[in-house]
Amino acid sequence: MHARVPLDVDLEDRLVYGLTPIRLAYMVLAALGALAIWSSQWMFAPARGFLAVAMLVAGAALAWGRWRGRPADGWGMDFATFVLSTRRLNWVTATPTKAVDAGLVAA
Repeated sequence: MHARVPLDVDLEDRLVYGLTPIRLAYMVLAALGALAIWSSQWMFAPARGFLAVAMLVAGAALAWGRWRGRPADGWGMDFATFVLSTRRLNWVTATPTKAVDAGLVAA
């Protein structure tokens, strides 16, 4: 008896507008954040509108954004890991010692 194994078993499910559950959550949270910014009264309307639209654009970039075949949140996590990493490359200039300057040690 022959059985065919499906080839797309490891793919994530697409829910709405081609978004996976995590990408849909990014868009929903961005929309809720934009609504919260717009509904607040702590700033004048044009500034709140600008911030709300910026929040929606950021959410759309996280939900649908891809660059070089990788999702935007993957690039963001890689960047945050790089910035927060404790391993740094420090450039140190070599300072000659007195023994080398005096010619006592072969350089």
